[in-house]
Amino acid sequence: MNYVLQKHKKMGIVLVLSLILGITLNILPTKANMFLFLGLILLPTILWRYEIGIYIAVMAMPAITFKYIALLIFYTFTCFLIRHIYYQKTLKTTEIDGPILLFFIILLVSSFTSITFKQSLKELFLYTSIIFLVIMVAKGLNRKQINYLLILFIISATLVSMLGIYQYFTGEIGHRAWVDVKSNPDLEARAFSIMGNPNILAEYLVIVCSLAIALFLDSKNIYRKILMGIVASINILCLVLTFSRGGWIGFAIALFTILIFEEKRIVPIGILLGIVSLFFLPDVVIDRIKSIANLKDTSNAYRFLIWSAALKMLKDFWISGVGLGYAAFIKAYPNYTLGGIKAAHAHNVYLQIAIETGLLGLIIFFYNILKTYVMGVLTILQSKDSFYKRISVASMGAVSGLLFHGLVEHVLFDYRIVFSFWLIVGLIAASYKRKENDLQVI
Repeated sequence: MNYVLQKHKKMGIVLVLSLILGITLNILPTKANMFLFLGLILLPTILWRYEIGIYIAVMAMPAITFKYIALLIFYTFTCFLIRHIYYQKTLKTTEIDGPILLFFIILLVSSFTSITFKQSLKELFLYTSIIFLVIMVAKGLNRKQINYLLILFIISATLVSMLGIYQYFTGEIGHRAWVDVKSNPDLEARAFSIMGNPNILAEYLVIVCSLAIALFLDSKNIYRKILMGIVASINILCLVLTFSRGGWIGFAIALFTILIFEEKRIVPIGILLGIVSLFFLPDVVIDRIKSIANLKDTSNAYRFLIWSAALKMLKDFWISGVGLGYAAFIKAYPNYTLGGIKAAHAHNVYLQIAIETGLLGLIIFFYNILKTYVMGVLTILQSKDSFYKRISVASMGAVSGLLFHGLVEHVLFDYRIVFSFWLIVGLIAASYKRKENDLQVI
């Protein structure tokens, strides 16, 4: 009797859910139905295997508004915790835990003391999701999962690069966007793909190209090596077509780092080939390189004015900063502007972090970077697995390249770059944790 009642009860629940779903599908528009359908499939799947949520976030990140990526990461992190609680698995500490926790506390203080409180809370929500991503990557993923993550990250980026290359060569860009015509008369346009800004695309591709080269070098299968070589070449070509001087230098630093690890004897040959190639590069590329030291270049000249104004701002907000996010900077900046120059950020990542979070925030950021380098170096010296070594080298090279670019640009302005930057920090922490044994996860 009880069995029959339970069976009827289950059937009743199924019928009610089916009725609700049917009504919902008829009421909601097609687009909403599509998201509902995907949600019904993906949410239980991520609960079953939380790493799928990380994979989706990595793939979708360049194309989707970041607040949706943040929501996905929050849900994925919740599933990550639920699975560890359900299986009674303790979360083992990693070397990045302390530094990232201190940085999160700084972000909290900066948000709650912000001159644009509501906007800073929104920024805190986005940044918190990225910190959760670092925790999951560092603590949860094994070698196989890290490899899948990297492949999906690079595939997504390659699609972005292919669009950028198509735009550039077909004239779909439409006009000389982001070009100083006086200093670069031969430069027709700069590729920016779906990133909306060539510098942001270049920052993204510095990371992508570094990791693609690492996978190319670590490929044992000849077909995979050829494929990764093609993929790396596509992304490098798109990086060149951004005509981002900071991006070029950043990638050169990353490539130099990789070459030192792979074969020190190649470095002098690489430098010589680089010098010789200058005589064969198109004039438009040569002009762009020359403009790096040209103080008359508008993008160089206005940066000096912004830096001077930013330093004046920092003198007044050195304790806790103006608040997390660009809104606080934009609100305070007009009181310090020079020459009527408008700016959404300080065009220097270190100045920007100090202005947003105070000098202590900048020190904690440097602490995170120092810890990241220490983990990376120890992985290179102690790991028996070439995969972890090469990922650590490429990631450290990308971090170094971005931080150098950060001297003249706020490379952590766009959350897609913030996501990518902290992702490779998480990869270095994960490689360090697993340098001796490939841990099995739930």
